[in-house]
Amino acid sequence: MSLICPLCGKYKPEDSLFCDDCSKKINTDFEINIHERGELNADKTVVEEEAIGSDDKSLHENRGAVEKKDKGMSPYNYGSVESKYAKKSKRSGISLLWILIGVIILIGAFLIYNKTIHSKALEQRAWDAAVNENSVSSYLDYIESHPDGIHFDDAQAGLMKLKENEAVTWERLKASENLEELASFTRQYENSPYMPLVRMRIDSISWMSALKLNSVESYSEYISDSQSGSLNGDYMYEASKRYEMLFQSTPVNSTEMDSIRSTVNGFYVSLSQINHKGMYDYLAPEVFRFFDSGGSTRERITGELMVTAAQIGSRRFSFEPNLEGIQYVRESNGKFKVNVPLFKSYTENGTTVNLPGYIAHIEMNSEFEIISIFESKPFPGSP
Repeated sequence: MSLICPLCGKYKPEDSLFCDDCSKKINTDFEINIHERGELNADKTVVEEEAIGSDDKSLHENRGAVEKKDKGMSPYNYGSVESKYAKKSKRSGISLLWILIGVIILIGAFLIYNKTIHSKALEQRAWDAAVNENSVSSYLDYIESHPDGIHFDDAQAGLMKLKENEAVTWERLKASENLEELASFTRQYENSPYMPLVRMRIDSISWMSALKLNSVESYSEYISDSQSGSLNGDYMYEASKRYEMLFQSTPVNSTEMDSIRSTVNGFYVSLSQINHKGMYDYLAPEVFRFFDSGGSTRERITGELMVTAAQIGSRRFSFEPNLEGIQYVRESNGKFKVNVPLFKSYTENGTTVNLPGYIAHIEMNSEFEIISIFESKPFPGSP
């Protein structure tokens, strides 16, 4: 007997009609018990033993018939033995024929099952998955895998509806600040022509969030997301530069840090209040850079600030340095270079405008007096 299963082409035991997988499937799906070859052989053995027994008897009777013939008796009994043996052989052949017919029927039923019931079940599962995901790619997957499927028209209708909603949704999201809504759009409309604009919007909002926090951690997260491909990384250079400004790479002396924080906090409180004496106390006698102006004496600088404040009137700036985010380096000449995350705001006509993302660059002498101060602004043209 062949060692190849007639249903699937896999190897099967020599004593079996089919491989184990096909036998189990036929027994389960059609509730038909497939006899193994050993069982068939056992039946065959019984038939053969009956035939052999009959043969022995026939030979005995045949011998008697011959003897009787020799004695002049009729050969009628000898012919009867041959007839009985032929009938039993015919019955055995008919049994094997019916077994073969049964096997053919089972094979046909199995093929019909695979072509109809099984394939329909697979198609329905694919359609259910497409509906649940409700995306362009899911409907396209169904259409490509089941071009003659019963839900083909439904899949095309789903695609058209999504395309109609796509433009409307993008128009609504243009001014959205909700990252989850924008991320949902990218998942639902993977091949949308608006995808570059959506990704730019996500990148811009993420950068604004990093600027608002204005910390080592926020810039590090933006850099990491850009490197992984989650963000476009359009602000990668600026994020890296700011990260370097605020990352404390050298050991911190707690006494030095306390003095630096005291000067920074005192100066910005005085600047917010336009306190002449406070600003005077925290500035060095000679300041060689004061924001966007050149150097001058502290007397002249504080005087000019008072005049400017009077001219501005109601538009008064407030400054909030992040003292916990201060980064500093002590140079060999005893001076300190300090970077401070800074939050600005001002009130105009009863409306408060917040301005996050500033970094103040301050240089102090050994007495912790400010000898230089200027800012990195979040955007060009920021006040």
